[in-house]
Amino acid sequence: MSAAAYLDRQAAADAVLAYAEALDARDWAAFRALFTNEIRLDYGAIGSVVGPISADEWTARCRSLEGFAATAHRLHNIRAHVDGDGARASSIVDAAHFVEIGGEMRMGDLIGRYSHDLVRDGGWKIAGVTLSVSGYPAGRAAFEAVFTAARANHAERQAR
Repeated sequence: MSAAAYLDRQAAADAVLAYAEALDARDWAAFRALFTNEIRLDYGAIGSVVGPISADEWTARCRSLEGFAATAHRLHNIRAHVDGDGARASSIVDAAHFVEIGGEMRMGDLIGRYSHDLVRDGGWKIAGVTLSVSGYPAGRAAFEAVFTAARANHAERQAR
């Protein structure tokens, strides 16, 4: 593999890492900048969006993560495959979500796989994301409970 091909593949993988970093940092401008104007999502594994959505709408929906005290989307085993002006990157995600419930910090987490489809557009832009779930280390009920609490926190903050 040439140095240029290696660097191109690494740049695609870096876009995937930037996705997780922007989510956890709540850097919505950086998050939005990662995408093409319309993206294809499949977050059906967690009961969320399946199908095309504007990047602006996806960014707005992800702002509900502000209801958590913290999140940590840890990615590893990232593999990017470049084919001309397109790329597909796969990774394992270990996503921990923390929220206070009844005065106690609770965690809901999942382990799964991300598949990101990217296109070259002045750099790599994300055109699609699929999340599959392998399991919920703290249990599915804990995951659902922290998301319910975080959505309520976010709605309360928005109402102020």
